[in-house]
Amino acid sequence: MSVDLERRHDLPVNIDITFPVVPCAVLSIDALDISGTSENDASHAKGMDLHKIRLDPQGKRIGKVEYLTPQSQHVVEDGLGGAMMNVNVPQAMKHLVEMEDEAEHHEGCRLTGTMLVKRVAGRIHISVHQQMVFQLLPQLLGGHHVPKILNMSHHVHSLSFGPHYPGRINPLDGFHRMVTGDFKSFKYFIKVVPTEYYGRLGGVTETQQYSVSEYSQVITNDGNMAAAVDFMYDVSPIVVTVNDSPPSILHFVVRMCAVIGGVFAVTRMTDRWVHWLVGLVSGS
Repeated sequence: MSVDLERRHDLPVNIDITFPVVPCAVLSIDALDISGTSENDASHAKGMDLHKIRLDPQGKRIGKVEYLTPQSQHVVEDGLGGAMMNVNVPQAMKHLVEMEDEAEHHEGCRLTGTMLVKRVAGRIHISVHQQMVFQLLPQLLGGHHVPKILNMSHHVHSLSFGPHYPGRINPLDGFHRMVTGDFKSFKYFIKVVPTEYYGRLGGVTETQQYSVSEYSQVITNDGNMAAAVDFMYDVSPIVVTVNDSPPSILHFVVRMCAVIGGVFAVTRMTDRWVHWLVGLVSGS
């Protein structure tokens, strides 16, 4: 274990989570961090290689093709050092129709894939699209309405950072929270620990472990708070080394010599005690 002095690459976040009552069209994913990054799955995000699988009310997959979120938003520089959002109105309307249709059929969604985030403190915000462009441009709604979903029940099949290595334990794997009473928002506070794994074949894998604590908050139906699942992560300055490589031949020989020497020492000591006892008995 030592201080991490390396300037490491971006942090891969591997996600596999099922939301049984949130349709794929309604489910939104945002990546935010303290460096100013702000991306979501409807704005041509570069680091999101995520896939949405539509599920029926029984949890079975609908169709063979994944759901593709319409890219209705595009953030561009305004030339003054700031940024502005361009809205693709046809894509926004297409998205709205899909949201209404999937919500009417009580669909769920399985979210899988990998996100690349910066190695700074940040947040992965999984919520619903009711806080998006439709509230900024209410004239788009017409006879439509944005589905309001507050039940963020979820099952975390897997959540990890970086590549896998033998023996790694991900605390959130298999974790689930089902909302049966008051609606809740969930927050997971994650401390990511850089890890270097030295394998049996001599290779080195740069990856991460993590610890986690959970917090949930009851939300009301008055529209002041949106239901969400937040993964708040921060990267530890300490790197952990896991060495699974076998010992060298020289190390093996030294250990064998130590074992053989110990056997000889114990045998000689035992022989002396036996000889002394035999002499004592014979003398008496």
